[in-house]
Amino acid sequence: MNSNKRFEVRCIDGAAGLMELPDKSVKLIYGSPPYPNANRNYGVWKTSEYIDKITPFLDAAVLKLRDDGFLVINVKANREKATSKMSARRSLVIEKLAILLEENWHLYCVDIEVWVKENPVPTGLRSACQDAYEQNLWFSKSPKWELNIDAIRRPYDESTIKKYQTLEYKPRGNGVTYVRKNKKIEPNPLGALPLNVISGSVSAKKDNHQAVQPQYLPEKYIKATTKEGDFVVDPWLGSGTTGVAALLLNRKFVGFDLFPEYVKESKKKLSSIIKNEGKSDKKKDRTS
Repeated sequence: MNSNKRFEVRCIDGAAGLMELPDKSVKLIYGSPPYPNANRNYGVWKTSEYIDKITPFLDAAVLKLRDDGFLVINVKANREKATSKMSARRSLVIEKLAILLEENWHLYCVDIEVWVKENPVPTGLRSACQDAYEQNLWFSKSPKWELNIDAIRRPYDESTIKKYQTLEYKPRGNGVTYVRKNKKIEPNPLGALPLNVISGSVSAKKDNHQAVQPQYLPEKYIKATTKEGDFVVDPWLGSGTTGVAALLLNRKFVGFDLFPEYVKESKKKLSSIIKNEGKSDKKKDRTS
């Protein structure tokens, strides 16, 4: 992609698209590949072939990530189809993938975060509890990584603030004082430390895509792992949510998808953001 362009989206296989990027140029690869056994209009990746299907993407990702880059894969482990002799067991292929990311691709696990859906789609399943979460496999290319934790801090709840107002540092039980006695505890003005559990509602279907992500998902990882001007890539572009989050945070974005209708819709969304930014800049010029 031209370094002066804010974004580029192309109708091409994501692994092939990644291979066309310069080596060690991408700070964050964030994407949501097809879920195991999910019957979508963009195909089915069966559990038995899932690792083979995702391998070309990961091979390319390792080459294109900067030495300080990150990979985040949002995915959900669907269940195997029930039979007369077996209930609908949950697949462990995502756990297998997480292990292989370290063993085969030599990435380092920052965390496996959980996205808890506040309004999950009912499954009607009676052999297990309602599915209500997905996993975000968060890996670093470097064994020693740096995150912008302050950018993803969360507001304190009222009960925590009240607790801070009354608590004091005390000597330890063994009599060793680790801070001055009776010193008041001050909350961080930027907010509380972020959790590795993300809670929120599922996006209503507004596009042709069958699995539209909420913007707050990629936004967290873009804020935590990149700076303004860095390259963010989504090899499974879909409805373009990652690109929207990236542009609004002043990052550069590249996305790939095999479906022309997804690419067309995403390009329209991203172009609209750039256009609105231009209008805003002109308005500021007139008022200054």
